[in-house]
Amino acid sequence: MIEQGKEYEITIEDMSHEGQGIGRIEGLAVFVDGAVVGDVVKAELTKLKKSYAFGRLTEILTPSEYRVSAACEYFGSCGGCSLQSMSYEGQLKLKQKLVKDKLTRIGGLENPLVRDTIGMDVPENYRNKAQFPVGMRQRGTQLGNISGKQTGKYTEKHAGKHVGKNLAKGMTGEAAVGFYQAKSHQIINCETCMIQSAPAEKIAQALREYMKSDHIPAYDEKTGKGLIRHLIVKTAFGTGEVMAILVINGKGMPNGEKLVLMMDDAINELPPDPQTGIEYSLESVVLNINKKNTSEIMGSECVTLAGKPNILEEAGGLSFEISPMSFYQINPVQMVKLYDKALEYAALTGAETVLDLYCGVGTIGLYCASKAKKVIGIESVKAAVLDANRNAVINGIVNAEYICGKAEEELPRLLKEGVQADVVILDPPRAGCDPALLDAVAQVCPKRIVYVSCDPATLARDVKILGELGYGFVEAQPVDMFPHTGHVETVIKMRKCGLGEER
Repeated sequence: MIEQGKEYEITIEDMSHEGQGIGRIEGLAVFVDGAVVGDVVKAELTKLKKSYAFGRLTEILTPSEYRVSAACEYFGSCGGCSLQSMSYEGQLKLKQKLVKDKLTRIGGLENPLVRDTIGMDVPENYRNKAQFPVGMRQRGTQLGNISGKQTGKYTEKHAGKHVGKNLAKGMTGEAAVGFYQAKSHQIINCETCMIQSAPAEKIAQALREYMKSDHIPAYDEKTGKGLIRHLIVKTAFGTGEVMAILVINGKGMPNGEKLVLMMDDAINELPPDPQTGIEYSLESVVLNINKKNTSEIMGSECVTLAGKPNILEEAGGLSFEISPMSFYQINPVQMVKLYDKALEYAALTGAETVLDLYCGVGTIGLYCASKAKKVIGIESVKAAVLDANRNAVINGIVNAEYICGKAEEELPRLLKEGVQADVVILDPPRAGCDPALLDAVAQVCPKRIVYVSCDPATLARDVKILGELGYGFVEAQPVDMFPHTGHVETVIKMRKCGLGEER
């Protein structure tokens, strides 16, 4: 009989996307933090459920061939990079297996063709977007948000006196700018991060120093008080342009000019990128206003504090304007590999009409435009559609147009207008496609569907639905957009059943 609190020997056979090792005791799945595929471990069962259990790693009896020492000093505290104790070769194999398993179990496919995961040559400092929660450090710890009562408005004149009493109540006056601890909203003050860009680290440190020197309080999600909630840094790797976004619980930033100068000085201290030689420059500082007492990171209003309202990125021979609210793939090096594969799967000859659904700022569609007769993108976020049309103009692309609306509503209208599509590209958020959208896609009757997904589970679910609607799975290509984490991007090719097309 399996008992909670008892120690068991477990062979780790799989891993969850959160980085937990998965083994079995008498058929019962056990999730073990800190274990790696191939490990043989001892683990104490800390929680026992009917169909699964959680275990605490007590001893590694036989280490996996893929086990390595984590390179980051914050590993085990910070909730990111859950696969750092696994070699990069092992990570790539794990992600291929993850995609294949989901397509088999959820998608109902028998032995689906899943290619080897496309990895990075240098899987470090790859993120062009850093999203730091901000809190105040308590004495003797790296964790915590400010918890004292705060009143009044945060103005340049009065900001200091509103926080003095709070700092006397056990706060150090030093900001914690970093990432959440695993399964928690406690903030780890990460001064370095092996997957973030150098400008992100520099701007985060400038913010810590500014908040300390000017006694600026961080937002406390428990009380709804405090000013600074998040820092978001976007880095254009192709041009070196940098944007800093301060999400605040107020209307303005006390002594904002000082903060801008501190950030600018920090960026100017950076040497050129060692791989590309590109020099970094701070081009945009934006305030995002979010006064809601919710877990939503950004509000709807953006105010440019200094510089431009957007930055310019270059990738794959194209230029893209990146605004504070717009979505853009976070790994530009791997993005080009991903889009090259999507373009290969689309098999364009120059005579096709391509529908780019969930198109965002239009990156994939614009990447395909030179090979297609026409590209029509549909996106429900108005700001993203404006960016997409602007990006088409910037690149001199005249055969692409972008429509604001829900694809499941816009597609029937386009059909009535006589629009036909040869290829449909789907790039939905993590939740996958709306079933009504998949029905609408089937009504368009494209020859090929190219589906880009950041979640293998919802991808597999939608593959099954598309199969029922007359589309056959051809192959999948995982691309490692997120090294050292359990996440993987996948692009798949599907074709209309009965066309007899070869792989």
